[in-house]
Amino acid sequence: MKNSFAVNSDNQLLFRTSSAKTPTPIGGHFSVEDNQLVYYINESDSWRREYNLPSKMRFSGRWELNSNYDLELILTESETQYAGERLIIHGRIISVENNYLVFEAITKKLEPSLEDEPGLYSFQLIKLLGTWQADENNQLTFLVKKDTVSDVLTLQGAWQINQNQKIAYSYERRDFASGLKSSEKLEFDGFWEIGESDKLRYILSGSSISYFDFRLQLESKNLYPAKGIIKYRIGIGLKAMERPKEKIISLFGTWKFSRALGLLFEMDYGEGSLHALEFGAEVVLSSKDKFTFRLKNQHNQPLGLSLTFTHKFLKSHDAEVFIRLEELIGKEGRAEVRAHIPF
Repeated sequence: MKNSFAVNSDNQLLFRTSSAKTPTPIGGHFSVEDNQLVYYINESDSWRREYNLPSKMRFSGRWELNSNYDLELILTESETQYAGERLIIHGRIISVENNYLVFEAITKKLEPSLEDEPGLYSFQLIKLLGTWQADENNQLTFLVKKDTVSDVLTLQGAWQINQNQKIAYSYERRDFASGLKSSEKLEFDGFWEIGESDKLRYILSGSSISYFDFRLQLESKNLYPAKGIIKYRIGIGLKAMERPKEKIISLFGTWKFSRALGLLFEMDYGEGSLHALEFGAEVVLSSKDKFTFRLKNQHNQPLGLSLTFTHKFLKSHDAEVFIRLEELIGKEGRAEVRAHIPF
């Protein structure tokens, strides 16, 4: 038998039979098992028999994030539920881990036990398994793992790079019960890699499948080691029918040489965490007092990036490298240098 389902402002599950005029709240709490929404009913056996309800209810449907960043499940047709009904779980995203999105919901208990105070609230964590990716508009998305097609949850706004060079996302949401607004902040722990001339990748720590590939363009193709900065111009889509918001993102680091004279761009991610971007290069003696490194990726493809070292700069910062470069280039005026690039 089918019932109609909804969720109220206290995150209590409501149901209504075909003959009922008003919905009935069900005591219990939400959880997730294998990315499927589950509701554990905390009611007496006699109450459940009266309404022909099990102790644990499973709901099938499609996951979404709404404009208030509440978690929604749009139900599909089954023997017990109607297609298109929405179970909106009010709460907030509290963690964006390597392959997970963790959502916190606060539920008000219907009938507190003797040891509970009236109106007691309980906290539930809804943990969805999937992969983090960037969409065609450079927005951050989470693909909820399904047997066939994944459900896509989109963070519909512009992200930033914080002081530790990690991706940070901020958003505002309104509490459904109180009507008050709050600001929420999320940080994605990971590191940057450059694999193509028009693409920048951010790999989430501890994951081999979650990463953001951003389409962008270089702000400047000529880099200088003393400045230690790589700038990109990126467009981030916000809402449908709106033009992408353009912004400049900057990566800060220190240029160093590997043992094979490949180039390293060592970045500080805070709290003593260092990670280096590694490049191969074609080295050209561009003038009497300048070495130009034309950077290449792990497939030996040009990245469109050039780094220029003056003789004076190299002699004062790394005399040994300067001597090795002069010997390597010799009379040819150019040479290939390689680096082990662990993409």
